[in-house]
Amino acid sequence: MMKVFSKSRYLVQALSLFSLIFAGSAVADEGCYAYVQKLAEQTAQTSYVQTPMLQVDTGRITYDHYQRIRFRGEQTFWRKENLPFQLEFMHPGMHFIRPIQLYSWENGQALPIKFSSDYFDYREVKDLNLEQDVARMGFTGFRILSKLGRTAKTSAMNETLVFQGASYFRGLGQDQTYGLSARGLAINTSIEGKEEFPEYTQFWLEKPSKNADSLVFCALLDSVSLTGASRFVLKPGKATDLEVETKTFLRANSTATEIGVAPLTSMFFHGENSTQSYGDYRPEVHDSDGLLIQQDNNWIWQALAEVPYFTLQTTPVAKLSGFGLMQRDREFEHYQDLEAHYHQRPSVWVEPLNDWGQGAIRLLRLHTESDIVDNVVAYWTVPNGKQPQDLKYRLSWRSEDPAEHQLGKVIATRATNRAVDGLPDHQGQIRFIVDFNQLPKFKGSLKAMVSVDGSADTKPVIIQENPHIKGWRVIAQIYPKTCEKPTFFSIQLTDGRNPLTEMWSYPIPKDLCTAQ
Repeated sequence: MMKVFSKSRYLVQALSLFSLIFAGSAVADEGCYAYVQKLAEQTAQTSYVQTPMLQVDTGRITYDHYQRIRFRGEQTFWRKENLPFQLEFMHPGMHFIRPIQLYSWENGQALPIKFSSDYFDYREVKDLNLEQDVARMGFTGFRILSKLGRTAKTSAMNETLVFQGASYFRGLGQDQTYGLSARGLAINTSIEGKEEFPEYTQFWLEKPSKNADSLVFCALLDSVSLTGASRFVLKPGKATDLEVETKTFLRANSTATEIGVAPLTSMFFHGENSTQSYGDYRPEVHDSDGLLIQQDNNWIWQALAEVPYFTLQTTPVAKLSGFGLMQRDREFEHYQDLEAHYHQRPSVWVEPLNDWGQGAIRLLRLHTESDIVDNVVAYWTVPNGKQPQDLKYRLSWRSEDPAEHQLGKVIATRATNRAVDGLPDHQGQIRFIVDFNQLPKFKGSLKAMVSVDGSADTKPVIIQENPHIKGWRVIAQIYPKTCEKPTFFSIQLTDGRNPLTEMWSYPIPKDLCTAQ
């Protein structure tokens, strides 16, 4: 086993060296992407070898220690040249134990950015004596700084995007705090015990010009089943956009039966729709409160909720226009968290930039009893385990829904199996109270389209005007016939012919279900 490991590792290193030489000539005018595609294709022809862990005791660098290791601002990469994009590097510690390789791409050449203790201030962690381990350390991630949020009164550079851990990365728009994460790819995520976590192992960042308004960089993605070459174009702003292009190459022994594109990972602990707050003083705790899906002018809102077990919801899409995990609730009073600032967490919208063909959006939900555990995943996948080819898309970290969404929107979901509002109480009944606002103008009366994906009976809905939100409230009653299988309930308001709202979709809460 050790001999096979060594041969594979040296072959990958040889291929990397070949590509580095090749990069300085034939692909010099094409940027880093042509270079990384060649490297990814070559790497896929070798056996997978995971990046070795750093040979230092990073476990002794606890969370508190890690927060006290400061990056030296004067060492910010590209700062001395006053470039519009600059870099800070991430120290190893806690569970960040696998190094990445970083390169500055300049004039067709990949110039290594080597780890050095000069980048970091260790004065607050002197007891760890980290300087003695520097020779065995490496970067585990990096931050991209930009002029995001800069005003005439300040020249500060601000964090805009950060990569650290496997293929995870997070971004910020203006006046936002970090929340949900994006990933390079998701592999076999819905298949129990089979999930792979691809890793970005190398990055090449193209040196920007002094007046650049975007930053181009590339990355090599590596996993047991495949490799990938990714090209990114970062454009900061009120909504920060990241254009992504990824080409994948399957390994000969690939076991990837499900490849998730543009995966988003978030957290939903509890909200206004929860029956359990776990003694939390905060009314709501979540990074996202719903999954929004667009197919032409059809919009679906899958409200997030607590689930007692693994729940998978698959939405077939003939031609995807976009999807995203959204944080619609922007009221501080609904969270009451002075540190986490959940009301400022970004939504992330995914917009295809080429034709993805037929596929499906998958929403995975897991049970959690903590706000430090991500328990929501959403991604697009192709049918029958086919390999996606050359997919291009735009990620947008934003505070609002896409401007194209002109239909009414869900702003709150509540559920109960108790007669607390004077309405009749019936055995086995669950009532949903759903608030919509921002409806377009319409004539006549509202009608509700109701459907159940599963075994349940329904009653006619009640539609009430809600002047407090300048919208409408729908009260729906459902009688599940089983509590063992996930049942999904949906509501959409129409004028009898045309939709006036997005379609609300929701899993029947097991803790409210009393069916035998």
